[in-house]
Amino acid sequence: MKTCIVVGAKGFIGSAIAAEATARGYALTAVDIDNYAEHQGQEADLLINAAGNSRKFIDNQDPVSGYDLSVTSVMNVLHDFHYKFYIHLSSGAVYPSEGDPRHNSENTPLDPAQMTRYGFHKWLAEQLVRHYAPQHLILRLGGFVGPGLRKNAVYDVLIGRPLFVHPDSEFQYMNTPDLARLLFDLYDAPPPPDSLLNLSSRGVVSVRHIAEWAGVELPPDTEELPRTRAELNIDRAAHILEVPETEATVRHFIHEIQRGTLTLS
Repeated sequence: MKTCIVVGAKGFIGSAIAAEATARGYALTAVDIDNYAEHQGQEADLLINAAGNSRKFIDNQDPVSGYDLSVTSVMNVLHDFHYKFYIHLSSGAVYPSEGDPRHNSENTPLDPAQMTRYGFHKWLAEQLVRHYAPQHLILRLGGFVGPGLRKNAVYDVLIGRPLFVHPDSEFQYMNTPDLARLLFDLYDAPPPPDSLLNLSSRGVVSVRHIAEWAGVELPPDTEELPRTRAELNIDRAAHILEVPETEATVRHFIHEIQRGTLTLS
């Protein structure tokens, strides 16, 4: 039986990956902060590190803590477990032009001096993976929806929390179970995948459209908020995978939340 360690298995993304591993017949070791020490030294065919920090504000407010969460933690995982193949979940934030697919493909030259602190720390973690895990896949990810969602513009609209971005801001969103499925498709399919891949859904949706689909009226003061955009170039992924559409993903997610089939955190 194939064996798999998922680090961060209780998290928003990690829980979906752990469920997919079990569904595919892997002998799963689900590692989280509570049982990490218990499982140190364990071996597996595949290790997936889904424990990365996703709270960008930490790196601005407290760079030392941000570094520990995004870089030191990765070094620990690389050396605390034994594995044949390592999959690392990184972020599209490594690209200074995170909103322009013409300038954020996998081949885009990167200048660390132009990165945000959060993006720089994610990039440093990638270098550790390249150096210490000879057989690896780095996935640079976009935004997500899924069971247990507790932050981003979709969440803010659905629970009526104040927005932080202009309604015409645009984002990519993938459902966490879709990420888990595609991740294992990449690992299982011959020939071995490229060692670096941007992965998200196709296209973007605006916050204004998210509110319309949810039947939520946005307050007038949101028009004064900063406008932003995040869209990764996923041409390479779309060439080898059946990637979903952002609009269909978000519409379906809103429908399931309003039906009560899925719940937010």
